[in-house]
Amino acid sequence: MRRLVLVLIGCCIGCHAAFAQRAPAPDAAEWKAAAPMTVALNRTPPLYVTDDPATLEIPSVQMQVLRSATGTFIRLEWADKSHDTTALPKAERTWQGEHLVTQSEATGRFSDACALMISAKPLAGNLNPSLQMGDAAHPVRIYFWDSTRGPAILEATGRETTKRTGQVFPAQGQYAAGKWAVTMQLPDLPPGTPVAVAIWNGSQLDRDGRKYFSIWQPLR
Repeated sequence: MRRLVLVLIGCCIGCHAAFAQRAPAPDAAEWKAAAPMTVALNRTPPLYVTDDPATLEIPSVQMQVLRSATGTFIRLEWADKSHDTTALPKAERTWQGEHLVTQSEATGRFSDACALMISAKPLAGNLNPSLQMGDAAHPVRIYFWDSTRGPAILEATGRETTKRTGQVFPAQGQYAAGKWAVTMQLPDLPPGTPVAVAIWNGSQLDRDGRKYFSIWQPLR
């Protein structure tokens, strides 16, 4: 298996300074040295009787990893024939509270998005949290990026328990030539840390649990 982690030892001072401020841009030269790993995606079944069966338009995502003293940087790239995002007024662009959703034209739109899920606490042995947002004994933390509203950190302890923490993280997204590329800055994740990937395709009306998802993938 190809090694997908580039350990940045002895990097130039400028590289460390840039990484300390934000996630490297999706087209940054540093990513050329990080071997990509193909992560297969699965499609969730219909969740509601009104949902039409969805085709597997996004069968996989490419994942790259860079490491530095300031954290772990992950780049996700996937093909998407539609660019589903929108410009929102400032009041609507921010993340709203769980019980305070202002109805507007934007609530009928669905944006492209992606997420990385990790365990919220150290794992015992080879037991990973449930892919259905963990459980009470195995909580998860989700680094979610939305093409319209940007990044947000979520937490969950099982299905229908996902909630926002009010925190954000450095992330950048870029759409070009029918592909999305998103970079994220996460806390230091040692090799072997299991991560799960999720992709939402706005043109397929993806939202909430309607999405693409991977099984747990160990970081190299």
